Amino acid sequence: MSKALIAIGVLVVCPLLLAQQTMNNDSVVKLRKAGFSEDVIIGAINRSPGSFDTSKDGLTALKNAGLTNPEISAMIAKASAGPQASTAKLMPVAGLAPSTRAAPPVPAHAQSDNKPRVFLLAQSHGTGWNASKDQSMEMSKDLQEVCPDVQISVSRRQVDYTVELNHFEHGLFVRDNQMRVANKDDDLVSKIRNSGSIKGGIKQACAAIIADWAEK
Repeated sequence: MSKALIAIGVLVVCPLLLAQQTMNNDSVVKLRKAGFSEDVIIGAINRSPGSFDTSKDGLTALKNAGLTNPEISAMIAKASAGPQASTAKLMPVAGLAPSTRAAPPVPAHAQSDNKPRVFLLAQSHGTGWNASKDQSMEMSKDLQEVCPDVQISVSRRQVDYTVELNHFEHGLFVRDNQMRVANKDDDLVSKIRNSGSIKGGIKQACAAIIADWAEK
């Protein structure tokens, strides 16, 4: 028997065997390390009972293990569908070849789970006419603009980082902005001093958060 026929037989038989087993994160990672194609892995996920960890840490571990976004999306869709979909077979999509599988979209809640949650806190003082302004609103606007990879929270509970601003303003031209970034354990991540705009300090705070989040 030729090597080509053996390879075709493996691609046909393996998904059928996998469909009889309950799959989890480790079993999908083993398929990826064994060199199976994306189509084969997604087909096995959709045909098999599944018990997947789709928490923030679970998704990060899958990405670090080399899984593609369509493969991870298939796992999220199976986990979100519940037990009723554990043995369901993926139906062919109209207009696509039988061997092609459409990757389900990643749910919005799963996308937001990958972002660090940030709480903003500000105190302002000085002799300028604008000194009494609540600068946390300005911080929120700037952070949304320059740092789309974080999720701003209006509650200090269950956040990953806190950005605190100490704003001093004297007249029209003298400003001093001190910021500090702390993690959820109240450990200092970064300390920033910027005599210019609040936005400049926010950019530095964003960089500190993204760098610390990537390490974790």
